[in-house]
Amino acid sequence: MKKKAICIVLALLMCMMVTLPTFADSITETPEERATVTAAFGLKNISGSTYKMWAKIDNPLGVSVNARLTVYNVSYSQIASVSTTSTNTIISLNRTVALSSGTYHLILTYTADGSTYSFEKTYSI
Repeated sequence: MKKKAICIVLALLMCMMVTLPTFADSITETPEERATVTAAFGLKNISGSTYKMWAKIDNPLGVSVNARLTVYNVSYSQIASVSTTSTNTIISLNRTVALSSGTYHLILTYTADGSTYSFEKTYSI
């Protein structure tokens, strides 16, 4: 009787070892594919006091992106801005602006896939 009970327990354990990993795999959730949006931006001198503020946003999944690029003076008074909303895979923002010597803050803010991101660079001209 003892041998029979041990054999049954071993057989049940072997069945569990074979079926539980498969069962666990079937209930594992796969994460949603999230948008990976990356951006580069800057302020480039074209000539004299004329500058180009620019941003390039890579949007490989084509999610809706709302972007705004703004240049501020040293006391954060807005000088110029450009914005767009797009689902393109590459989104560009460009604007020329006249700047005299001083300190400026260039801020890129964008919303993608439910999250908002903001980046700032400071320039001395």
